[in-house]
Amino acid sequence: MSLVHDSDDFGKTPAQREIAAQASSDIVRPPSFDEMWGHVRRPAAREMQSQRRDRWSVFATILAVIIGATAMIAMRERIVRILPPVATAYRAVGLPVNLAGLELRDVHSRIVMDGMRRVLVTEGEIVNIRREQNRVPSITLAVRGANGLDRYSWTAPTPKSKLEAGEKIAFRARLASPPEDGAEVLVRFAKLEEKKMSAEPVSAKSLAKK
Repeated sequence: MSLVHDSDDFGKTPAQREIAAQASSDIVRPPSFDEMWGHVRRPAAREMQSQRRDRWSVFATILAVIIGATAMIAMRERIVRILPPVATAYRAVGLPVNLAGLELRDVHSRIVMDGMRRVLVTEGEIVNIRREQNRVPSITLAVRGANGLDRYSWTAPTPKSKLEAGEKIAFRARLASPPEDGAEVLVRFAKLEEKKMSAEPVSAKSLAKK
């Protein structure tokens, strides 16, 4: 068997063929942890400690605000005694401060006739809102005209000088020959008025003749 080579094909290279090529301008990056291992990587110890510290800081801040707000409400009477102007701020948010620990309730007034003489009668209740025994000062009453100005004022004693916790007493004050143009009666505690402390006066507008 002999091998015959064609002189024309000798020295020729095999036919060239094209090979598909792809190009990308992205920078090659190493595979991520999830891509390599197929599950989510747990945060590092330092990262977890940092997250815990952040959560505790937020919780501590919220707790401090709550405690501070509670103390401001529970101790508002003491705070107002030290800083009287703060009473206005408490009243503005619906938390009036009663330094006396007493309330005037169901106050009303009327004009009655005692023979030929007109008499102004003012009645109501005094309630001790404290959880302990409380002193009761005298009450100051003022007859005001339609223009809001005082026409006459006087002080009347209360039936008792002390009230037990939650106790209430009825009071009654009389004024003979009151001003003809009286439109309302303003009642408040005399001691608080003298010391210029915060007190909520009670107005009795009815001066109807009985």
